[in-house]
Amino acid sequence: MAGFNGTGARSGFPPATGLADALTGRPVRRHTATGAFYVRKAGWEHFWARALDAAVFVAAYGVVALLLAAVRSAMFSSGVQLALNDTFFLVLHAVLWFVGLFIYGMIWGTAGSVGDAAGGMRSVRTKDGTTAGAWLGGWRAVCWSFFPFYVVVLVFSAFSGGGDSWDPQFVAIDLRSGVAQGQQPQPTVPATVT
Repeated sequence: MAGFNGTGARSGFPPATGLADALTGRPVRRHTATGAFYVRKAGWEHFWARALDAAVFVAAYGVVALLLAAVRSAMFSSGVQLALNDTFFLVLHAVLWFVGLFIYGMIWGTAGSVGDAAGGMRSVRTKDGTTAGAWLGGWRAVCWSFFPFYVVVLVFSAFSGGGDSWDPQFVAIDLRSGVAQGQQPQPTVPATVT
């Protein structure tokens, strides 16, 4: 399958170290630049955390859209001509959608998102474990806002082991793993065939 190497792991992600997390039993990996250990978030947990992010944003945008509808209604009642311009309000909705996404992404890239908190995970660079930051986090949120494509990517991510969307430069790490809580990883015991 394209995008996979012979071990079943997605290409571009650092390989497992041969160690297992003491708490979850999942494979432990290392950040390539720092050598620090991390455990990738499991696929379905990652999926539902990102689905929660989408739901939170859509709900917040729904509130903004309702406020905008109320403002337009008040303008219409007052006889303001701009209230009759459908194109203006459609463009305004689109602009607010992407500006809102960018702001949500800025928060996600620096402090973490609602889905990150609920899922016990954090999106970090595979290279060194740092977050995306505000600017890149904003652009990443805008990119994942294209829902039809994103849903396909999320489902693929759930089946492939929880990479952070389609970008191998970022990974969703498990903050509830033993490694994240300071426990040392354990050597994996090879299965014996009898």
